[in-house]
Amino acid sequence: MMTLERFEDLAEAYGGEIARWPEGERETARALLAVNAARLAPVLSAAAQMDRLLDLAPAQSADAALLGRLVAAAPRAPDTARRWLAGLGAVLGLSAAAFAGIAVGVAVGRPEAAAPVVVAEQPVVTAVDTSSALQDAIAEPSEL
Repeated sequence: MMTLERFEDLAEAYGGEIARWPEGERETARALLAVNAARLAPVLSAAAQMDRLLDLAPAQSADAALLGRLVAAAPRAPDTARRWLAGLGAVLGLSAAAFAGIAVGVAVGRPEAAAPVVVAEQPVVTAVDTSSALQDAIAEPSEL
């Protein structure tokens, strides 16, 4: 449902003739106008008066000098060649660094694997403390 504020906004934007309004808004605007004619008729009247004033203004076309100034003041397109060359330089630099890393790695080579250390097998000895002090400390840790 259209509100009165929306009707006023449309009248201000599109003028006093509802036929000029967006197609999806026309029917609801006409229905709202039928219900609130006393409030909305002056809104349409003021918009129609503005339409008539705008219609009286002479249409002017831009002269060549104005068009030339507009074209001259327009922002320039970015220099894509310069950006492309900068990107190419970055790619080549990274490629050279990667190639240098590979070349150094190949030149140095992998270090020879050290001969495995053979540890003489010795029997494993496990020590077990059977003293009661250790057993009491485990049972009552707050006494430590």
